[in-house]
Amino acid sequence: MQTKDMGVKVSREDIARFEEDGAICLRGLFDGRWVERMRSAVEGYLDGASKFAVDWVLWPTDSEMRAFAFESPAAQIAQQLMGSQSVRLFFDQIFVKEPGAEAPTPWHHDQPFWPVRGRQICSIWLALDSVSRESSGLEYVKGSHRWGREFRPAAFSEKNKDLFEEARHGEPIPDFDALRDQYEFLSWDMEPGDCLVHQALAVHGASGNRTHAQRRRALSTRWVGDDAVYAPRPGLDVKLYDERLRDGDPLDTDKFPKVIG
Repeated sequence: MQTKDMGVKVSREDIARFEEDGAICLRGLFDGRWVERMRSAVEGYLDGASKFAVDWVLWPTDSEMRAFAFESPAAQIAQQLMGSQSVRLFFDQIFVKEPGAEAPTPWHHDQPFWPVRGRQICSIWLALDSVSRESSGLEYVKGSHRWGREFRPAAFSEKNKDLFEEARHGEPIPDFDALRDQYEFLSWDMEPGDCLVHQALAVHGASGNRTHAQRRRALSTRWVGDDAVYAPRPGLDVKLYDERLRDGDPLDTDKFPKVIG
Protein backbone atom coordinates (compact mmCIF):
# COMPACT_ATOMS: atom_id res chain seq x y z
CA MET A 1 0.00 0.00 0.00
CA GLN A 2 1.22 3.50 -0.79
CA THR A 3 0.45 6.62 1.20
CA LYS A 4 -1.80 9.18 -0.49
CA ASP A 5 0.35 12.20 0.36
CA MET A 6 3.44 11.38 -1.70
CA GLY A 7 4.80 14.85 -2.47
CA VAL A 8 7.35 15.17 0.36
CA LYS A 9 11.04 14.98 -0.47
CA VAL A 10 13.81 14.91 2.13
CA SER A 11 17.09 16.42 0.96
CA ARG A 12 20.32 14.45 0.71
CA GLU A 13 21.82 16.84 3.24
CA ASP A 14 19.07 16.05 5.73
CA ILE A 15 19.47 12.31 5.18
CA ALA A 16 23.23 12.59 5.77
CA ARG A 17 22.65 14.66 8.92
CA PHE A 18 20.14 12.13 10.24
CA GLU A 19 22.59 9.28 9.65
CA GLU A 20 25.40 11.18 11.36
CA ASP A 21 23.57 12.75 14.31
CA GLY A 22 20.74 10.27 14.88
CA ALA A 23 18.13 13.04 15.06
CA ILE A 24 16.94 15.88 12.84
CA CYS A 25 14.26 18.56 12.79
CA LEU A 26 12.33 18.89 9.52
CA ARG A 27 10.33 22.06 9.04
CA GLY A 28 6.76 22.40 7.82
CA LEU A 29 6.30 18.99 6.21
CA PHE A 30 2.85 18.56 7.74
CA ASP A 31 0.38 21.22 6.69
CA GLY A 32 -2.28 22.90 8.79
CA ARG A 33 -4.87 20.34 7.74
CA TRP A 34 -2.92 17.52 9.43
CA VAL A 35 -2.09 19.63 12.46
CA GLU A 36 -5.74 20.48 13.07
CA ARG A 37 -6.93 16.92 12.48
CA MET A 38 -4.41 15.50 14.91
CA ARG A 39 -5.07 18.17 17.53
CA SER A 40 -8.73 17.16 17.47
CA ALA A 41 -7.84 13.47 17.60
CA VAL A 42 -5.49 13.94 20.55
CA GLU A 43 -8.11 15.82 22.56
CA GLY A 44 -10.23 12.68 22.64
CA TYR A 45 -7.64 10.96 24.85
CA LEU A 46 -7.40 13.66 27.51
CA ASP A 47 -9.28 13.43 30.79
CA GLY A 48 -9.03 17.11 31.69
CA ALA A 49 -7.22 16.33 34.94
CA SER A 50 -3.80 14.94 34.06
CA LYS A 51 -0.93 17.35 33.51
CA PHE A 52 0.98 14.72 31.52
CA ALA A 53 -0.99 12.39 29.26
CA VAL A 54 0.39 9.47 27.25
CA ASP A 55 -1.42 6.83 25.21
CA TRP A 56 -0.30 4.46 22.48
CA VAL A 57 -1.30 1.86 19.86
CA LEU A 58 -4.26 4.00 18.87
CA TRP A 59 -4.55 3.44 15.12
CA PRO A 60 -6.38 0.06 15.24
CA THR A 61 -9.51 1.66 16.75
CA ASP A 62 -9.12 5.35 15.82
CA SER A 63 -9.90 6.28 12.22
CA GLU A 64 -8.09 9.62 12.44
CA MET A 65 -4.90 8.06 13.76
CA ARG A 66 -5.16 5.38 11.07
CA ALA A 67 -5.60 8.07 8.41
CA PHE A 68 -2.47 9.81 9.65
CA ALA A 69 -0.44 6.60 9.41
CA PHE A 70 -1.62 5.70 5.93
CA GLU A 71 -2.30 9.05 4.29
CA SER A 72 0.05 11.67 5.78
CA PRO A 73 3.67 12.26 4.65
CA ALA A 74 5.01 10.40 7.72
CA ALA A 75 5.70 7.02 6.11
CA GLN A 76 7.41 8.62 3.13
CA ILE A 77 9.64 10.69 5.43
CA ALA A 78 10.58 7.54 7.33
CA GLN A 79 11.29 5.65 4.11
CA GLN A 80 13.70 8.29 2.83
CA LEU A 81 15.56 8.77 6.10
CA MET A 82 15.85 5.03 6.82
CA GLY A 83 16.83 4.20 3.24
CA SER A 84 14.31 1.37 3.19
CA GLN A 85 12.24 -0.07 0.37
CA SER A 86 9.36 -0.98 2.66
CA VAL A 87 7.92 0.86 5.64
CA ARG A 88 5.70 -0.59 8.35
CA LEU A 89 3.95 1.23 11.15
CA PHE A 90 5.23 -0.16 14.44
CA PHE A 91 2.85 1.86 16.61
CA ASP A 92 1.63 5.37 17.33
CA GLN A 93 1.72 7.37 20.57
CA ILE A 94 0.55 10.71 21.90
CA PHE A 95 2.30 12.91 24.45
CA VAL A 96 0.62 15.92 26.07
CA LYS A 97 2.32 18.07 28.68
CA GLU A 98 0.07 20.80 29.95
CA PRO A 99 1.50 24.07 31.32
CA GLY A 100 3.08 23.43 34.69
CA ALA A 101 3.56 19.70 34.13
CA GLU A 102 6.63 19.16 36.27
CA ALA A 103 7.53 15.59 35.31
CA PRO A 104 10.55 15.37 33.01
CA THR A 105 10.96 12.74 30.33
CA PRO A 106 14.07 10.92 31.62
CA TRP A 107 17.04 10.21 29.38
CA HIS A 108 16.46 7.03 27.40
CA HIS A 109 16.53 5.54 23.94
CA ASP A 110 13.56 3.77 22.44
CA GLN A 111 14.71 0.44 21.10
CA PRO A 112 15.30 -1.34 24.46
CA PHE A 113 11.63 -0.65 25.30
CA TRP A 114 10.40 -2.45 22.19
CA PRO A 115 10.49 -6.09 20.97
CA VAL A 116 12.35 -5.21 17.77
CA ARG A 117 15.91 -4.86 16.53
CA GLY A 118 17.53 -3.41 13.43
CA ARG A 119 18.97 -0.15 12.16
CA GLN A 120 15.97 0.87 10.08
CA ILE A 121 13.80 1.89 13.01
CA CYS A 122 12.80 5.49 13.65
CA SER A 123 10.27 7.78 15.30
CA ILE A 124 8.59 10.85 13.83
CA TRP A 125 7.54 13.30 16.55
CA LEU A 126 5.05 15.79 15.13
CA ALA A 127 4.68 19.09 16.99
CA LEU A 128 1.04 20.14 17.34
CA ASP A 129 1.96 23.30 19.26
CA SER A 130 4.89 25.69 19.30
CA VAL A 131 7.71 23.99 21.21
CA SER A 132 10.72 25.29 23.11
CA ARG A 133 13.09 23.82 25.67
CA GLU A 134 11.04 25.59 28.34
CA SER A 135 7.82 23.91 27.18
CA SER A 136 9.47 20.45 27.20
CA GLY A 137 11.06 20.24 23.77
CA LEU A 138 13.06 17.08 23.20
CA GLU A 139 16.84 17.11 23.55
CA TYR A 140 19.20 14.53 21.99
CA VAL A 141 22.73 13.35 22.70
CA LYS A 142 24.30 13.83 19.29
CA GLY A 143 25.59 10.63 17.67
CA SER A 144 24.46 8.37 20.52
CA HIS A 145 22.74 6.00 18.07
CA ARG A 146 26.20 4.93 16.89
CA TRP A 147 27.63 3.98 20.28
CA GLY A 148 26.68 0.30 20.10
CA ARG A 149 25.28 0.53 23.64
CA GLU A 150 21.89 -0.41 25.01
CA PHE A 151 20.42 1.21 28.13
CA ARG A 152 17.93 -0.59 30.34
CA PRO A 153 14.28 0.44 30.02
CA ALA A 154 12.62 1.96 33.07
CA ALA A 155 9.21 3.46 33.80
CA PHE A 156 8.79 7.21 33.35
CA SER A 157 6.12 7.74 35.97
CA GLU A 158 4.81 6.40 39.26
CA LYS A 159 1.62 5.39 37.46
CA ASN A 160 3.55 2.94 35.27
CA LYS A 161 6.27 2.05 37.77
CA ASP A 162 5.80 -1.72 37.32
CA LEU A 163 5.70 -1.66 33.51
CA PHE A 164 9.35 -2.63 32.93
CA GLU A 165 10.09 -4.24 36.28
CA GLU A 166 11.07 -7.58 34.71
CA ALA A 167 13.28 -6.07 31.99
CA ARG A 168 16.92 -6.91 32.68
CA HIS A 169 18.60 -6.21 29.34
CA GLY A 170 20.89 -3.24 28.93
CA GLU A 171 23.09 -1.21 31.24
CA PRO A 172 21.90 1.57 33.57
CA ILE A 173 21.67 4.85 31.70
CA PRO A 174 24.13 7.57 32.75
CA ASP A 175 22.97 10.90 34.13
CA PHE A 176 23.60 12.93 30.99
CA ASP A 177 22.63 16.15 32.75
CA ALA A 178 25.75 15.68 34.87
CA LEU A 179 27.85 14.98 31.77
CA ARG A 180 27.02 18.00 29.64
CA ASP A 181 30.65 18.97 29.27
CA GLN A 182 31.41 15.57 27.68
CA TYR A 183 28.77 15.40 24.95
CA GLU A 184 27.12 17.57 22.33
CA PHE A 185 23.36 18.02 22.67
CA LEU A 186 20.77 18.85 20.02
CA SER A 187 17.44 20.64 20.46
CA TRP A 188 15.20 22.82 18.33
CA ASP A 189 12.44 25.36 18.81
CA MET A 190 9.54 24.15 16.69
CA GLU A 191 6.27 25.34 15.19
CA PRO A 192 3.14 23.26 14.55
CA GLY A 193 3.75 21.05 11.51
CA ASP A 194 7.48 20.70 12.18
CA CYS A 195 8.69 17.24 13.12
CA LEU A 196 11.62 15.57 14.81
CA VAL A 197 12.87 12.28 13.41
CA HIS A 198 15.22 10.11 15.45
CA GLN A 199 16.77 6.71 15.07
CA ALA A 200 15.61 4.27 17.73
CA LEU A 201 18.96 4.20 19.58
CA ALA A 202 19.34 7.99 19.76
CA VAL A 203 19.39 8.99 23.45
CA HIS A 204 16.90 11.73 24.28
CA GLY A 205 14.89 13.31 27.07
CA ALA A 206 12.97 16.44 27.98
CA SER A 207 12.27 18.68 30.94
CA GLY A 208 8.85 19.30 32.37
CA ASN A 209 6.69 22.00 30.82
CA ARG A 210 7.89 25.03 32.75
CA THR A 211 5.60 27.51 30.98
CA HIS A 212 2.41 28.94 32.45
CA ALA A 213 0.28 28.95 29.30
CA GLN A 214 1.89 26.87 26.53
CA ARG A 215 0.56 23.36 25.91
CA ARG A 216 2.86 20.75 24.38
CA ARG A 217 0.89 18.27 22.31
CA ALA A 218 2.71 15.82 20.07
CA LEU A 219 1.96 12.75 17.99
CA SER A 220 4.77 10.24 17.62
CA THR A 221 4.64 7.50 15.01
CA ARG A 222 7.18 4.67 15.13
CA TRP A 223 8.34 3.09 11.86
CA VAL A 224 10.36 0.04 10.83
CA GLY A 225 12.09 -0.79 7.56
CA ASP A 226 13.53 -3.74 5.68
CA ASP A 227 16.07 -4.92 8.28
CA ALA A 228 13.81 -4.76 11.36
CA VAL A 229 13.00 -8.09 13.01
CA TYR A 230 10.99 -9.21 16.00
CA ALA A 231 13.02 -9.41 19.23
CA PRO A 232 10.84 -10.33 22.21
CA ARG A 233 12.38 -9.94 25.66
CA PRO A 234 10.92 -10.18 29.16
CA GLY A 235 9.40 -7.17 30.79
CA LEU A 236 8.36 -5.14 27.75
CA ASP A 237 4.98 -3.61 26.94
CA VAL A 238 2.46 -6.36 26.16
CA LYS A 239 0.77 -4.13 23.58
CA LEU A 240 3.81 -4.54 21.32
CA TYR A 241 4.18 -8.32 21.48
CA ASP A 242 2.86 -10.51 18.68
CA GLU A 243 2.58 -14.20 19.63
CA ARG A 244 2.52 -15.20 15.96
CA LEU A 245 6.14 -14.12 15.60
CA ARG A 246 9.38 -15.67 16.83
CA ASP A 247 12.73 -14.06 17.57
CA GLY A 248 14.31 -12.93 14.30
CA ASP A 249 11.10 -13.02 12.25
CA PRO A 250 10.30 -10.06 9.98
CA LEU A 251 7.42 -7.98 11.27
CA ASP A 252 5.05 -9.14 8.55
CA THR A 253 1.74 -9.37 10.40
CA ASP A 254 -1.26 -7.07 10.42
CA LYS A 255 -0.23 -5.83 13.88
CA PHE A 256 2.55 -3.92 12.10
CA PRO A 257 0.87 -2.91 8.82
CA LYS A 258 2.87 -2.23 5.69
CA VAL A 259 2.28 1.34 4.55
CA ILE A 260 4.87 1.53 1.74
CA GLY A 261 6.37 -1.33 -0.27
